[in-house]
Parts: sequence; structure tokens; C-alpha cells
Amino acid sequence: MTPTGLRSRLVWVLFGLAFGFAGCTQSSTPWTPEVSLPEPDIVKRSMTFTSSDDFRTGVLTGLNTDTSGELQMSSGLALYETPFIWVPNSTARTVTRVDTKTLEVSGPFPLINDAGVDCYNPSRTTVDIDGNVWVGCRGNASYVNRDQVEPASVPVSIDNKVVKLSRESGAVLLSLEVGHAPRAMALDVRNHLWIGCSVDDTVWEIDGETGHCYRGERSDCDAPAIPVEDFPYGMAVDQRGHLWVMSLRYLTDTRARLTEIDTATGAVLGVYGPYERNGCFWLYGIAIHPLGDIWLGGHVCNDVVRVKGFAGMHPGDGRTYAAGEMIGAYPVGGEQSRGVAVDLDGNVWVASSGTNTASKLNGATGAILAEVNVGVGPIGVGVDAYGNAWVVNRTSNSVHRVNGLDMTKVTEIPVGEGPYTYSDMLGMALRTITHRGEGFSTWKARVDSGTDAPRWKNIHWTALLPQHSQLEVRARCASTESGLATVSWGALLSQPGAMDCGGGSGRWAEVEARFSAPGTASSPVLYDLTVYWDQ
Repeated sequence: MTPTGLRSRLVWVLFGLAFGFAGCTQSSTPWTPEVSLPEPDIVKRSMTFTSSDDFRTGVLTGLNTDTSGELQMSSGLALYETPFIWVPNSTARTVTRVDTKTLEVSGPFPLINDAGVDCYNPSRTTVDIDGNVWVGCRGNASYVNRDQVEPASVPVSIDNKVVKLSRESGAVLLSLEVGHAPRAMALDVRNHLWIGCSVDDTVWEIDGETGHCYRGERSDCDAPAIPVEDFPYGMAVDQRGHLWVMSLRYLTDTRARLTEIDTATGAVLGVYGPYERNGCFWLYGIAIHPLGDIWLGGHVCNDVVRVKGFAGMHPGDGRTYAAGEMIGAYPVGGEQSRGVAVDLDGNVWVASSGTNTASKLNGATGAILAEVNVGVGPIGVGVDAYGNAWVVNRTSNSVHRVNGLDMTKVTEIPVGEGPYTYSDMLGMALRTITHRGEGFSTWKARVDSGTDAPRWKNIHWTALLPQHSQLEVRARCASTESGLATVSWGALLSQPGAMDCGGGSGRWAEVEARFSAPGTASSPVLYDLTVYWDQ
């Protein structure tokens, strides 16, 4: 090639690299560049967050900024946070949100979907890893067998929906038809929702972000629902990713059973029980202990039952147990022990509806540590990240916050009519047990593109990732700032790349950085984050 020809081709190559032209390939035929002229009037825009002031224009949950402006999980903050308790008001068909620190009450939030269909008798709430809440709608007369279901009775008498509400706005994000009378709900580490349908005696698996059905009985489900014992009533996911389903056998012999399911494969690993205590077989609420034990409310047996979650020696007594074998049963002081929960110290909390009390038990010995009077008809109990227990009072239409450290400060907060739930209403079990106590924190910020039809392009960030830590970023877009709370998130990015708006579009974008680590000392550090768009 002559020097002139070489210079000519280099000019074209550099010109093409600068302006994005295609077609610089070698060939025996004369080379002709394929020219794509840039579109007129395109203006490239970006917004960068890089200082403490920048990051604090967003919302920090479990994060802090140091003097240099970096964003990271801080040892001065909780490793995980539980900002709200979500209480389903079964009679009113709404949900109330209570701030666990300020006690501010928000709502009640309706559960009506886009088609105008309501949620009848909401009776379970479980909080996902993003702080959104799932609500189970069981209906009003659902103590029947599957073959007794009349199509005309759905959804009023026997409902068949789960509803997802936004953490920020309380708006309905998803409303999905599942099996009849969903009474048990839990989330796994993938944020998949598992649902026990008490009329059908089945367990469903749903994608917690998109609503896609992995296991169920709709025609669009990937696999069939998992059959379990009669009347699944409660469930929880342990540290190994095993789902424990407590079935009342309400319509057979009331000798409750436990079913263990691998959430990775859907395989049933075992069916255990019944657990006889002086001629009594009842069970009710369910919670997992950090040791892997399963704790169950005993209802009319006035006790709690501890079951070994996996085969082996138990550190409490040195004995060897089979998986699903009962370790012991312990009186709770009150009568009709319903919901159970486990706090950060491994203590077990129990709500007793017959005596309007809540009890705190030593999680190692089962001994009663304290008992406190609460509202009328306490049904469920949960714990937050700040040392408090929360008791849901069905008859007095309230919740009580109990200082779990000294039991001296008990505060009652009115909610809606007929509050009723036993499940992970604060999201604490998901964070401390299912996610094995791994720290999880988030930062969110909103970006105004300044134009009605921007082309959202890329997200770039600079971060330090210590061993075993993770930083992921996602985005969502809407035409208005208020509309961001009701649109779906795009896919998570583990490294900088193309921005996914999750199917949304419009002037506004919201980005979220998700920090996770086994402890705050090994927190990811975010130095800067930039959002790019064209207008």
C-alpha cells in the first residue's frame, strides 16, 4: 500500500472511530466505508454523584458517608434495618404501615388491583429484601376442602390472590392469582415468594419482582405446584434455603405436620410429626432460630415446640436428633399460644390470645424470661432490628411495641379493623435467618433528565469490593417522579453497563445501589456513580 493510500485509510479509521462509522474490514475488492451520520440535535447528558452532599440527595438505608464522601455500610448503623411493620386489616381489607422508630402510621392502603378486584380477608404480610410487602388474601369462608370450592364464591368467600405493595407509596405493584386461600408466605434468598394455599394443599413459587410463576397450577407456570399436607398455615425459610411448611391438618385430624422443601429444586425432603404433648397435637405460628431449630406455637396446647432442623447433635443438650424430630415443648405462661418470632439474641417471642399476653423465652433452654400484658386478642408477633417486639392485637385493632430489653416500655398504636398476621411482617426473619445475617443496605437517588423522552443509556460507577462483599445497581424509569414508585425495576448490574429501565420510560429515572457484606468491616465502598442519557 502506498503511503498516500495508508494515510487515507488511517484518516477514515480515525474518523470512523470518532463518529461510530461501521465497516472497516480488509477485502480483495475496493474498500468502501459504510457511513452512518450522527442523528441531528442529540445532546449527551449525565449526572454524577461523588460527594457526601451528592449521595445525601438520595435515600440512605443502613449506609453512611465518611469525611471523604464515599458511601459505605457503617459500623455506627444497624447491619440491617426494619423501618416498618406492615399490618393487614382483615376486616377492612386494607394494610397499615407503622414506622418502627417514630411510630408514625401511614395508610390504610387499599389492595384493589387494576381490574377493580379487592383482596378479601388479608391475613398475612411478609416483607421482601427491598422493603416492599406481600399480602396474602385468604377470603372469608375458606375452611373447606378443595372439592367444595364453588367458582362463584371466588374471590369473596375463598380468595386466591397475593398482592405486592410499594415500600414508599403503599401502591399496588402486583396482584396475582394463585391457589385458593393463601395462608402461608415466605421469601427465599432470590426474593422468590413461596405461598401455601390452604384449600388446595399446595405450595406455589412466584418471582418476587416480575410475578412469573415457577411452580403453580396456572397454565403459564413452569412446573406444577408442590403438594403438601392438609391446610398449610405457616412457613419459613431456613439458613440452608429449606422451606418449612406447617400444615394444621385442620380438616382431617388436627395433628399438625411439617414439610421440608428444598427451594433450589422444589424437592420434598421430608414430612415430620405429629408432635404429641400430653395428648395435644396442635401447632400454629412458625419461626427459625439461628441454631437452625424450628419453633412453633402450640395454640390450645399453651406451649411452644422446638424441632431439630437438620440431623445431628444439638449444642443445647448434646443429644443427637433426626431432622424434624422434636427437641422439646415449653409452657409459655399464657393460653392459646399463636404467633412466634426470634429476636437478635436468639430469644423466642410468643403471642397468647387467650390471656392477652406476650411471652419472651430463652431460646437455649425454653425458660420464660418475661411476660407482658398487651391488647385484646393478640395473634401475631414480630421483632425489629432495634430490640423491640411487636404484637398484633386482633380484637383491639392495634399493635403493641414492647421494649424487648427490659420489658418496661409498652406502647399501643391503633391500626385498622381486624388486624391479623403471623408471618414476617417486619422482614426481620428474611434478613437474619434466610440471608444468614448478611448485612444488606441500599442507596437510592432520582434523576430528572429535563426532557420528556430521554434515551437512558448507561450507568457507571467506581467502587471497592472487599472479599465476600457485593455491590449491584439497578434502575427504573417513569414519566413523572411520583410514578417511579409504581413501576418495576430493571435487571441488576454487577458491573457498569447499559441501563435497564425495566420496561419503563420517561423523564425520570431512579437508581438503586445495593450493598451486601458479611459485616460492616468488609463493606463495599462506592466512590462515585454516573447516569448517562441522550436528549
